Amino acid sequence: MDICEDELIKRAINGDQEAFRRLWELHHAVAMATALRLCHQRSLAEEITQGAFVLAWKGLPGFRAGCPFRPWLMRILYRHALDTMERQRSYLRPISLDILTEDIASSCTETHLLEQLEQREEIRHVLAQLSADQRRVIALRYGADLTEVDIAQVLGWPIGTVKSRLNRARERCRALLSRERK
Repeated sequence: MDICEDELIKRAINGDQEAFRRLWELHHAVAMATALRLCHQRSLAEEITQGAFVLAWKGLPGFRAGCPFRPWLMRILYRHALDTMERQRSYLRPISLDILTEDIASSCTETHLLEQLEQREEIRHVLAQLSADQRRVIALRYGADLTEVDIAQVLGWPIGTVKSRLNRARERCRALLSRERK
């Protein structure tokens, strides 16, 4: 029997730890990947992810029924990551392309792998030239697969700000990549 996410949330709000464990299973991978993109250290990302889920468990009574769970969780994770990194005096750095593209298929041919590594280096160079805010929206859009509305909720920004920063980031990436390839 497959229970929908809304039902799991209702059960978890009522204290059902098994329901919350299933929510964790559904969202842990994305939460961990997002934390890695923010802090670039696996052990710190694990700590941030675990802390975010603890905060989510404690905050479930305040969760608004009918709202999507992932953006709510990502907002908790993002704020917890900022707090944790601030405490450790570790600030947001450029998104690590190694983390963004660590899932290169093992069945790649050597030529294909070399091309992938070359592209990775190009993109790493381009991402390093974006502003911190542009890297954040890129990480949340393409790393956590959030919509613009969800990103606005996570970052606490107006939707127009998210759209403009995302568009500027895409334009800047295109321009820098075309310059790199000339």
